Amino acid sequence: MSLAVDFPYDINDEPTEEWTVEQVLHRSLMRRCQRTYEKRDELIARLEAQFEEGKAEIWDSYRRSVAAMNESEDMPQSTAESDPATDENANPSQETASAATSKLSDMEVAEEKKVRRKVSSGYIRVEIITGPYNGNTYDLKPKIRGPCFIGRSSGKKFRERGISLPDDPEVSTSHGKFEVKKKKFYFVDTGSTNGSICEGKDLEPNEPLELKDGMVIKVGVSMLRITLGTNNE
Repeated sequence: MSLAVDFPYDINDEPTEEWTVEQVLHRSLMRRCQRTYEKRDELIARLEAQFEEGKAEIWDSYRRSVAAMNESEDMPQSTAESDPATDENANPSQETASAATSKLSDMEVAEEKKVRRKVSSGYIRVEIITGPYNGNTYDLKPKIRGPCFIGRSSGKKFRERGISLPDDPEVSTSHGKFEVKKKKFYFVDTGSTNGSICEGKDLEPNEPLELKDGMVIKVGVSMLRITLGTNNE
């Protein structure tokens, strides 16, 4: 038995009195299917993004654990070799080299702490210059393992630490994120349905884009002007 319906219209057309009941019902079904597919695609993109973030965190924890184990294994041997009280044949030049290495290590640690302080004191100012949120400004402070998200969602992480755009119909529920890596700020499209654009070029999903002063990024119908600054300004 065939259930084919003669439907010579677009699903975005509004029904008129000329439409048959079957055509009205068919349009309703097609629109519902379209919304279902869009929700499915957004959910898949969000799960993929969460998976990638989780994988990155696991690898980071693994590398730090291995580094800590290596340091703990090397520490007793290094102490024994550099302690004149336990080694009668200790070489002064080796002691000097060991002291220099230790001093260099302390300097590297201090520099790393300085870098972290610099990153933690920085922020991304996002000014919306088109769309339903034209004129709104957001100061975002992403952390090394805590990005700031942007999307149509009204969830807590969007409202309090990111950007929530529920009235922009072209923005995905979880559209993208602002993150910090190696002392630099980045924007990442997390697989949005309609994509993101910068300087006329479509951004590749899940590919970080380094942010620069004055850069403009388009998400949905909203244009975002980027300004980078520090709290010491």
